Amino acid sequence: MASALQQEGRSRARVFDTIAGIALTVGAIAFVMDIFVGRSGFDFGYVQGEIPGFFDATKLTFYATSLAYFGGMGIGFLVGWARAARSAPLARILHDRSALVDEEAPRWETRVDTGVAILFSGVKHTVRRIADGYVEIIRGTPLFVQIVFAWSVLIVNYPRLNQLELIAGIVALTVNTGAYQGEIFRAGLQTVHSGQVEAARAIGLSRWRAMRYVILPQALRLIIPPLTNEYIGLLKASSLLLVIGVQEITGYGRSEAFRTFKVFEAFAMVTGIYLLITIPLSKVVHAVEMRYRIPGLGIQAMGPQTHV
Repeated sequence: MASALQQEGRSRARVFDTIAGIALTVGAIAFVMDIFVGRSGFDFGYVQGEIPGFFDATKLTFYATSLAYFGGMGIGFLVGWARAARSAPLARILHDRSALVDEEAPRWETRVDTGVAILFSGVKHTVRRIADGYVEIIRGTPLFVQIVFAWSVLIVNYPRLNQLELIAGIVALTVNTGAYQGEIFRAGLQTVHSGQVEAARAIGLSRWRAMRYVILPQALRLIIPPLTNEYIGLLKASSLLLVIGVQEITGYGRSEAFRTFKVFEAFAMVTGIYLLITIPLSKVVHAVEMRYRIPGLGIQAMGPQTHV
């Protein structure tokens, strides 16, 4: 009886907290509107008339974000695979090469096999270092700088290119999200224990088949939520494209605010559009994570690395 009363009391407290939170949110919004709008009031007629223009800007935002995201996904998978692969240290590669040169009268087959192995290890080491450098450069510089840099390169070398600003923005977003998705893929691939990969190779699967049938089915369940969050972050980051003249949501809102002097209404629409996009996507991320997660998977992230 006492337990039931306590549970009922907690339920009522949660309802009260929810109602109080909603009331405080509505009150804060009303207070902000009173400060910025004042006696002129909120112009709903302007908002209704500008819906088609904001809709076109939203389509452009989705186009640029989606194109950059899926292009970056391909880059990110390759970068993540390269960084998750175990490669021999450079000192060991050089030592093996020296031993091969100093070996007296080696068999021809042994010399060829050893040379191929050293070459393969060297290529893996080089590719991994290139991937490491790419990720560090992108993560170490602001997206704003990357967008302006891509735009500057294109405007200098291809000044007559159609839709130059949009292409530069998509290229910058693709390169940027490719690095961040590479880290997501790397973390997911390294979560799969290396013993499973060794077992797959032992039964005759190639590296690609082991990746396809053993690693990816497990890793994808872990990386779907952060990949979706990366899309949401990229969608919001696309607002920086306004600095090079792309009329996405924020750029269009700014131009309309300066053209009509309806600053509050224009940016209220921009804010509302972003919220209408990001909040449902966040709920979808949570639902997908609950639906496809594997209980217990992920606790071995600090264990041996995948070396496919």
